[in-house]
Amino acid sequence: MFNNIFSFDGRIRRLEYGISVIIFYLLYFVTMSSSRNFPVLRLAFIPLLWFLWAQGAKRCHDVGNNGWWQIIPFYGLWMLFDEGQNYSNDYGVNPKAQTKLQYTTANAEVTETVTRRVVHDNFPLVDNTTNLEVRNVNYSNLQEVLRQLRSLNFVKSLSYEIITSTASITVKHDNTSQYLVDEFIKIADGINVLEVTQGNIIIKIK
Repeated sequence: MFNNIFSFDGRIRRLEYGISVIIFYLLYFVTMSSSRNFPVLRLAFIPLLWFLWAQGAKRCHDVGNNGWWQIIPFYGLWMLFDEGQNYSNDYGVNPKAQTKLQYTTANAEVTETVTRRVVHDNFPLVDNTTNLEVRNVNYSNLQEVLRQLRSLNFVKSLSYEIITSTASITVKHDNTSQYLVDEFIKIADGINVLEVTQGNIIIKIK
């Protein structure tokens, strides 16, 4: 939350936008009140307005609209309540997630291979295998990635190997690799999706 607050790129959730609006008006009234004695403080209104516009643009992106939509009268009020798209869109991945992955530098090189079977009933006949490459990872947050993958009901089995800060996870699942990454980013935050092709996904933990 509150990363690159002056950037117009990406998406933010309703909560962050709501807090941003509160921060804007609090600082605006403080600045305007203080500027009676110190007129130079009125210059602070420029970065404040930029901050509100940037956050508003990212909130527009979250619901799948261009940032210019925020100039529509009362649309800012609508953005406080409208739920964002629960999948990746043209503006970025879904910012809403259950868990935020935090990167901690690995202190040593680790090589390990573990295979676990995840059993689910009523799978379609489609059976795909995707190699998920996870960069900037260590053993701790890799376990979180594996836990999140296991929670997807169309994942059938997982095996992985980790060397230094890169892990390779073999995921057997139903549906496509694109569907796999779209469902994964719904429950995982703190990642960048670098590449997606059928059979291969590359992500990086921030």
